[in-house]
Amino acid sequence: MLSFVTPRVGHRCLLGSMAAMVLAACSCAADPAIVRDPPTSSIDVRGTVVTSDTGLPNDAITIDSVRVVGDTLAAVVSHGGGCAVHSYQLVIGSAWMESFPVQVRARIAHNANGDACRALLRRDLRMSLRPLADAYRASYRQDHGSVSIQLSGATIALLYKF
Repeated sequence: MLSFVTPRVGHRCLLGSMAAMVLAACSCAADPAIVRDPPTSSIDVRGTVVTSDTGLPNDAITIDSVRVVGDTLAAVVSHGGGCAVHSYQLVIGSAWMESFPVQVRARIAHNANGDACRALLRRDLRMSLRPLADAYRASYRQDHGSVSIQLSGATIALLYKF
């Protein structure tokens, strides 16, 4: 921040500059109709679902990075918004693609709840892969296995070993 303090004006220029920056940064907070997206620690991530249902929310989302950590899919995503609470859910297809390892298609369902605001939001998501392991065990009657996850929007296939 650049400010000029002159003996005649004192610290009024500095205070005026700070006040202008605070007002510019918070100008949209004065609108009581705006609901802020929750901080990263309280993001609405619904349980993982293995389904053939294609009717789940599919609002625009970009996957910036993704990886498997133990039984968790960790993804950093970005999308437009800023005026409503968004929710996310890992949707894994119920059809196995026979190969070695077995493959499944998946996507991150994003519900923007009609949010038409244009701020770029970036979220750090953690979603359980245990329902996928349970579905694999039920289908193949094996306690351990590997599944290649073809996540829509990701640039790489993800290998999940359990």
